[in-house]
Amino acid sequence: MFVNMMAQPIRLRIILGEDDARKLILPAGISDSIEELCQEVKTNFGVQQDFRLQYQDPDFGNEFVNLTAISEINDKATLKVVYLDSVQLQSFTEDEGVTCQPVRSPTHSFSSSSADTDNTRPVSSSGSSPSTRLSVWPSVFTVPRFSYEAELQLEKANAEFIAGGTHLTPSPKLKSHLLERLAEEIIKFKVYPTDNDLNEVAEALVKQHPCLREQGSFNGCYGWKISLKYKMANVRSKLRGLGCAEVLVNSLKNKAQDKSQAALNVKKPRRAEVNYCPQYPKGETTDSLEKERIALLSEVQKRNNDNIVTMKMQKTFSYRRQEVIQGQPFIADFKSRWPALFTEKEIDKEFLRISTVPLLSRFFYELDLYTPRMMELFRGKGGVAGRKMRHIMVAISKDDTIHTRRACILKSLCVYLNEDHEKLVKEYTNTEANTEAMEQTVMGVYVIHQEAAEPGDDPENIGVLIEGVEVLTGLRSIAIACALLFGLIYCLNLSYPPELKCTFEVLQKIIMKLDGQRLSSKAQFLKNKLMG
Repeated sequence: MFVNMMAQPIRLRIILGEDDARKLILPAGISDSIEELCQEVKTNFGVQQDFRLQYQDPDFGNEFVNLTAISEINDKATLKVVYLDSVQLQSFTEDEGVTCQPVRSPTHSFSSSSADTDNTRPVSSSGSSPSTRLSVWPSVFTVPRFSYEAELQLEKANAEFIAGGTHLTPSPKLKSHLLERLAEEIIKFKVYPTDNDLNEVAEALVKQHPCLREQGSFNGCYGWKISLKYKMANVRSKLRGLGCAEVLVNSLKNKAQDKSQAALNVKKPRRAEVNYCPQYPKGETTDSLEKERIALLSEVQKRNNDNIVTMKMQKTFSYRRQEVIQGQPFIADFKSRWPALFTEKEIDKEFLRISTVPLLSRFFYELDLYTPRMMELFRGKGGVAGRKMRHIMVAISKDDTIHTRRACILKSLCVYLNEDHEKLVKEYTNTEANTEAMEQTVMGVYVIHQEAAEPGDDPENIGVLIEGVEVLTGLRSIAIACALLFGLIYCLNLSYPPELKCTFEVLQKIIMKLDGQRLSSKAQFLKNKLMG
């Protein structure tokens, strides 16, 4: 969905349940109706149940009141999602206002058994595996509560540490319990945590419980990090025995015959994919999901059938994802099996399923946010790179539309990172001589101009090429094509092209804010400049 970035962005705090509040950014401003706002909530957070929205009314001490007029909402407002059962739905529809009807949505909450509170329940996971994750690794890891007995021991030991500096040497039983609970919390976000992730967990543990700080460790928690590393390896072994797809894909029997090379082909999240290789939905098998895929081939041919297509795409997400990761199919073959995926709308939803982050709205909001500062940096660049960027930016003076500005920023970004922008955006004329060149393209955006076109004329066609296949065509702008190419890299589990590695890293870690804590020197230098 294209977003009009000229409108004033609106930031909302959405309360989805107990201990679950999230930020919703509406780059195009507030919706025109409550129904449209509900749709934004569903799309971004994967809500399937019937619900109503409540807002904080200043006339009643900021208590939550049912939302009946969109004019009640301002920037940075807090809204509460209240889920309804069938009885409540009938009563509310007749007497109180607008109900947000359910639709199939991309993501679902991580399995939970929490009780209903104030008629607010966890998001239904129908059509999805109960282990489907809800969010990316947190910026600040929260140490979970331990058992009652363990909390008592830690509380006493913390008091003694504050009073006299006495460190606790946990018994094997206590240490095992602490590691078990920490591992359970880690699994909610990823099965393969990095060293940095484990270090964050260890630091959070000794910060909350200073009695556990290690006296002989350079940072007070290195031993806890190593213990967590071995604990996670043991957890993965157990999950493999239980048939967890995310770790089963890395078992030796699923590797090549040369077992000595097994470790070189570990399939695990590389770019902050939250649902990298999900389990099949409850009750589904390979055969049943294959039938859904075949049915989807006919559904995609029908007009005004978006809801059914979205429902079936959601249901077959795990099947499709395992096919991509384990089978590593050719793009042409995969497109023929899953034609519904190769649209702007479905790529956006698939990216949301994988990363829990919306693709197009986040991409354009952040890109436009950084644009003024980027233009300053590009104008101040000297040498050959500076001349190239100034030449690219000339297009803005001739056609200062949002499409042109975004395209110029993306091309100039490549040059600023010492990469060739023509590897990202390949421009052709509409002659037969270009067909062979396009077929040789491994990955990129293509733009076809009429042979006698003047500067500023609209191109004849814009699309995306992967392995020489036109996977997308008829797109509205170069910037949308670049965003969808980035999304397809996630959807198809592709590597970044080596000649554009830094550019895609910046798009991922700075623009999309996925795994943004670890940056290469080039990306870190650019981030420092943007924040300066």
